[in-house]
Amino acid sequence: MRLRWDMGLGRDLGLAFWAMTCFEATFGAYTSVWPLWIEALGAPIAVVGLVLGSAGFVRPFVLGPSSSLAERFDRRTIMIVARLCGVGGMAVAALAQTWHILFVTVVLNAMSEIVFPTLQTYVAERAIENRARAFSMIVNVGPSLALIVTPLLSGLLISIWDMRAAFVLGALTSLASIAIMSRMDFSPPPADPDDTDTTVASYRSVFRNIRIRGLLGLHGATILSLAVGVTLIPNFLKDARGMDPALISTLGALAAVGTGLFGLLVNRTPALSNLPLRSAAMACGAISVGLLMFVLADTMPWIIVAFLLRGGMFASWAMMLAEMGERAPSRLRSRAFAVMEIMGGSAMAFGPIIASQLYRIDPSTPVLAGAILGGLMTMRIGWVQWRESTQAATQPATAKA
Repeated sequence: MRLRWDMGLGRDLGLAFWAMTCFEATFGAYTSVWPLWIEALGAPIAVVGLVLGSAGFVRPFVLGPSSSLAERFDRRTIMIVARLCGVGGMAVAALAQTWHILFVTVVLNAMSEIVFPTLQTYVAERAIENRARAFSMIVNVGPSLALIVTPLLSGLLISIWDMRAAFVLGALTSLASIAIMSRMDFSPPPADPDDTDTTVASYRSVFRNIRIRGLLGLHGATILSLAVGVTLIPNFLKDARGMDPALISTLGALAAVGTGLFGLLVNRTPALSNLPLRSAAMACGAISVGLLMFVLADTMPWIIVAFLLRGGMFASWAMMLAEMGERAPSRLRSRAFAVMEIMGGSAMAFGPIIASQLYRIDPSTPVLAGAILGGLMTMRIGWVQWRESTQAATQPATAKA
């Protein structure tokens, strides 16, 4: 089959695919060395967690108004301005001489994340037939391609120069995303004939919807559990395994390989694409096993497998997004996705604060805690999927009676 630039998604979703790929390319360029860079600028390990976690305090104030902005102003302009903030954040980090200035990077990066709920709403609007497949391709497969390439390139650049090169690469990929977004069509999509909901668009309506509220809680708890385990893996590998930062950054690409393989599996397996929560449970379980491997294994083959399984974190996030696209009516989608990004992103930010305190006990403690909590969330997600499948199966029989 001939490979198409739009990955078979059509022009609109094809451009969204490449825009999201560039968003995650920026993340992949610096994320593996971000905690190491904070530490290299003189911050003790407890402060490293504070800097990483400070984004959780900023994100609600930035993403909260994003839905209102998208309704009042041109979405393309909002997204381009947001990514320009990200370029500024990368520049500040690259030029930093002390860890204190990195709080500016945290704020600018949080502002750049306005693009995520806006683009997720865009995908949900234009992927009515199979949202799980679209989200799997755009949120899993596309970004995974970037997260395979950019950590490798970042590791190479770091070995030639130093860790500042990772942030320069991140700025360049953000500029590429701006070029792609300038070509996207943000005109109103065709109406979804199956969506007859007339709920007033507000955050209060989002939280009043019991199915949306339940998924938001599940999403936040899952990402927080996994973030505790994964955030300080670079520090753990450096301190407990004696690995070089450039090698750690290079191995980070394997997590993207795992995410991409999972996305392709979902894309080709109706039993998974039709039940996004089942897919999320599988991904969450995979990363829990991977975290255990980091703690119990000290040889390179097992560490490689652990990095592959680490890709389950973003795979589970993508499947939660697909489930939200199904649950949220069109009037509430932009706000539901915004809240989802706030909760997931804040969980990613608060996780390091917890992890840094556990790290003081022993470098393996936060990784082990993440494995245990992730295992519990796997069972919880699986139970929610089983309950909803059971209810769906009994409803027709009840209607006939």
